Amino acid sequence: MKPTPVLYLILFFILYSCQTNNDKKLQKDILGEWIYIKTDDQRKPQTNNNHNIPPPPPPFGSHKEGYAFLENNIAEYKSGYFKMIKAQERENRKTYFLGTETKYKIENDSLKIFDLESKTWKNQKIESILGDTLTTKIDDSIFAKYARTKYKINPDENYDQIILSSSGCYGSCPVLNISIDNNGNIIYFGQHYNTQNGFYKSQITKSQYQKIQTNLKKADIMNLKDNYEGSWTDDETITVTFVKNNKIVKSISDYGRQSPATFVWAYTPIRYLYQQIKLSPLKTEELLFPIRRISFKKGNQICDLTKSESYYLFTEIFKAKQTNDTFEYKYYIEFWDDEDRKEIVHTDGRYFKFKNKTIDIGYNFLTANNFTTKFRLQDKYD
Repeated sequence: MKPTPVLYLILFFILYSCQTNNDKKLQKDILGEWIYIKTDDQRKPQTNNNHNIPPPPPPFGSHKEGYAFLENNIAEYKSGYFKMIKAQERENRKTYFLGTETKYKIENDSLKIFDLESKTWKNQKIESILGDTLTTKIDDSIFAKYARTKYKINPDENYDQIILSSSGCYGSCPVLNISIDNNGNIIYFGQHYNTQNGFYKSQITKSQYQKIQTNLKKADIMNLKDNYEGSWTDDETITVTFVKNNKIVKSISDYGRQSPATFVWAYTPIRYLYQQIKLSPLKTEELLFPIRRISFKKGNQICDLTKSESYYLFTEIFKAKQTNDTFEYKYYIEFWDDEDRKEIVHTDGRYFKFKNKTIDIGYNFLTANNFTTKFRLQDKYD
């Protein structure tokens, strides 16, 4: 018996209904946060000049790749989207951060994510979502695997201030410093290769600060190492300092993005936050000395601060008041001015004097942060 058009129509609706129900199930199962684990190449070995063909990387990003899939088809690409402005002169090269939040949809078992940079939908087939493992099909017999991330966030872990600094690299990596306190007050200093350079203040809401802090807490801050370092040269270093009760409780240095992915995901939006807010200029003539990484010296001993720790001290000095009090010159800070002359700031940790100007920050920065125990003998490179 020959199938009738009605039979074809019934069959179509059955198949359409099954596909729709499957997409709805995938839509529900994919909700949550995911991190890329590996690419699984199930192809049979092939030889080309006696070399195996390597599997391609996952199409949505790098080894730091991660996603959050939320309700209402909102997705967060953890590494963020960027627009690069290329130019022959380094100072004209710029990086624009387009954000992390985008859209996604699931159609015919395929995961489609809207790329904010290319303005196109990138997609790969969902092979399966089994428990806490998401598998997508990149190509014939090549699969990308993701694990669902789960965080234990301590609600009592809070910080009064978060400071981030970037060092720059052999190239045009943005060089900047930014301090954010729990009231949303921001002090930003852009040095090189930023879309906005200079010394500024700004403000975000307390809820925005809490979101920044929560993302960092997902990385388990207090259990991170103090230093992460790649084995190569000419890359940039990101340093992040956490302050509570006027005391540095943790500083983390990350050279070459070698820290855990969750930490990189959290600090990336911070370093580009200045692009999302209104900046108001601050008077640079009020600075006691140039904004850069500093060291305290005493005789033949030296104590080095990270760049973010140095910037924290700068913000404390900037907010403090001038005084006529006298103090004992226990330590000093050396720097070179714009005319290549060596200048010296005298200090006891609380008072800072440069030429005829003395600043009182109200407490001893060195003892409060245990820096007096971190002095070492100077070498010929100091």
